Amino acid sequence: MYKVGIKKIEKDIYESLGSALDLIGGIERFVRRKDKVLIKPNAFINKEEKGFVSDTRVTISLARLCKEQGAEVYIGERTPIVYKWYPKDDLKDIAEVISLDDVQNEIKVLPNAKVIKTAVPIPKIVEECDVFINVPGLRYHALTLLSNGMKNLMGIMPKETTLLIHLSGLDDAIVDLNEFRKSDLIVSTAINTLIGNFPVEGYGIDSNTLIVGDNVVAVDTVCAKILDLEISEIRHLVLANRRGLGPIDLSQIEILGDSIESLEWRRNLEKPIIDFEPYKDKINIIYPSNSCLGCKRAIASGISSIFKENKNLNLNYITIVAGPVENLDNFKLTEKIILFGNCTYPYRDRGVYIQGCPPRANFAKQGVKELM
Repeated sequence: MYKVGIKKIEKDIYESLGSALDLIGGIERFVRRKDKVLIKPNAFINKEEKGFVSDTRVTISLARLCKEQGAEVYIGERTPIVYKWYPKDDLKDIAEVISLDDVQNEIKVLPNAKVIKTAVPIPKIVEECDVFINVPGLRYHALTLLSNGMKNLMGIMPKETTLLIHLSGLDDAIVDLNEFRKSDLIVSTAINTLIGNFPVEGYGIDSNTLIVGDNVVAVDTVCAKILDLEISEIRHLVLANRRGLGPIDLSQIEILGDSIESLEWRRNLEKPIIDFEPYKDKINIIYPSNSCLGCKRAIASGISSIFKENKNLNLNYITIVAGPVENLDNFKLTEKIILFGNCTYPYRDRGVYIQGCPPRANFAKQGVKELM
């Protein structure tokens, strides 16, 4: 049975992290002398506000623990923004900090991939490391509902190749990456949990909790429960379970340490906006009933932010089309049209076409603002 430990921060981060890891066997269970260890935080966003990146204190404490085991330690994230959060000179005695954009890559086809069918660049260290430690920041996400360990694997794709994930099919591609590079240890930094309408907006709340585990699907399942989400609605978790990557049934996961119910900060949760029904009288949306949920969530998150800025705004002159529309001319159309998502490709010449499966939520906002 896979183990997931929950630990409230009581003293300093380093001691609390050690206690959290002791719940699942200690750092020595995962890291040995002379191991090459790659620690992958979520650290590509430049915002200073709390919750937008993995807590740096946790990542550095983890690097210290690995170094004390006699390991060769690297902290790596795509984009050079990683050096802002983890200055190379400051950490040279603990770990080597690297941007995965700049290290040696190997172009390869991912074995067993379901949607990432083209050859993609993979940093060699991602494959070569003896231990891969996944350090996400816990957050809601309008497109996937949950963003944690599994989604953090998007950060092993250097430069703008992460866009390929959205073009290929976001949920399936996330599972492809996690099947390719399994996480040996997951440390979710719920020190400041990011809630609200992320990624278009969102804000961090104090939560002072660590969630650790030895299987990324199990950890994300527990984190989904912490955020009061329905597992069945988190498609990448369901797909990962079907592909044998881990359990999504809490009865199959040994939860150790503090209980989910004891986390009082859960009273302050605000979920992302994933339904555009409240806005259909203000903007024309064509969305067939056989459409998947991804584009619906992205549109809702994006346009809700626009109407939040101006509650009296009326955009009835704009039509957003998403999903597999058989004959666009059978619908009521306006002069200005957004074709949102890969399914609308046949009509791409009829308006502003936005690629993706689904596109990013902020692309929905940007597309509407372009036509306003």
